Amino acid sequence: MHFTVKKIALILMISTLILIIGGYFITLNFNSEYLSKQHPKNYDSLIYITSQRFPVDRSPKSLLISPNQLHIYALCLEGKSIVEIDQKTRKRQRTLKFKPTEGLGYNYSTKNWVKSTKEKPVEGIFTNNGQYLWVSLHNADAVAVWDINYEPKAKTNYNAFLLDSNSTTPKKIKLDFLDTETTPKSIGYSIKKEQVYVTNWHDNSFSIIDASGDKNEWKTTQHIKTQGTPRGILIDEKYNRIIIGNMGSYSLSIYNLTTLKLDTVIKDVVSPRDIKLTANEIVLSQSSKEIISVYNRGTLKKVRSITTADDPRSIAISKNEKFIFVTCYASDLLQVFNLENGIKVGEYKSNGGPVGITLFENTTIIEAWVCNYKYSTVKVFTFELK
Repeated sequence: MHFTVKKIALILMISTLILIIGGYFITLNFNSEYLSKQHPKNYDSLIYITSQRFPVDRSPKSLLISPNQLHIYALCLEGKSIVEIDQKTRKRQRTLKFKPTEGLGYNYSTKNWVKSTKEKPVEGIFTNNGQYLWVSLHNADAVAVWDINYEPKAKTNYNAFLLDSNSTTPKKIKLDFLDTETTPKSIGYSIKKEQVYVTNWHDNSFSIIDASGDKNEWKTTQHIKTQGTPRGILIDEKYNRIIIGNMGSYSLSIYNLTTLKLDTVIKDVVSPRDIKLTANEIVLSQSSKEIISVYNRGTLKKVRSITTADDPRSIAISKNEKFIFVTCYASDLLQVFNLENGIKVGEYKSNGGPVGITLFENTTIIEAWVCNYKYSTVKVFTFELK
């Protein structure tokens, strides 16, 4: 009996030790992952490795990466859908398909309003730590909000379908729609104010949506006039600003984030489209002038420009803020530049009208995910960090 008790005690001691050691390595692994995300590798060059192309739904307009970097979302305008893609496997996980309703759309070639469908996603943004995906709908005068974690149940009142890759039966789902004005395009978000801001292309305005409190309390509160044909929008919490690029009036409008009053207009900015921030600078693409312009974030003074290929659309910036990735729609190119000195790192073919871009980055690689509007594809370019 005495021997048995000793044996049991020894087994318990060994088991406890294994659990402690195992827990240490699990904790170490978690902390290493966390630290690697907080402190990206110090690199000053990119080495192109490979690319991969695959189809999505019709006419992808933009791409977003989830805050946890696990999924990429392709917003497909003519497909009237959002495709969720696993970052590691690059396989489709889920597809959100809008239920189409009749509406009017603008034909940019003939410059006429024509019969169309309302639910055509353009651009999006995540809020609430990635729980909600906000999407502007080109012809609906509205944005839709998709709760990424919501498991749909059978509904008679629905406006979209959700199809899982493991199922052949789509589920009905009800999304929240919040009003904008005509032809919503770009979306911004203020964490400080818990507000969403949407530029309205044809109404020369931007809409403000109160996204504080419970989701059922969210509402559109205001529409504010801008200069002509607003496109890109950026919220600068540090300097308490809303920055809007007006493609039709060749200007940047700077609004006070607190008062929503117009502070200043920067003129002679030809065709400003996409706008991004670094720690000290505002970076924007100018599609008709074929340049990237860089402004001092504090003074709003222009400090330099980078010449690109034809029709630069969307831009993305590496975590260390040394490299900028630019989709050049009319040239079928992804271009990469050193953001500090403007030197071109490389250019890579992305046939079919590259328009949207997002980046996946860890301590060893950057993946530039590019969507090609005309060919309905996504192409992933992988670069090694050196």
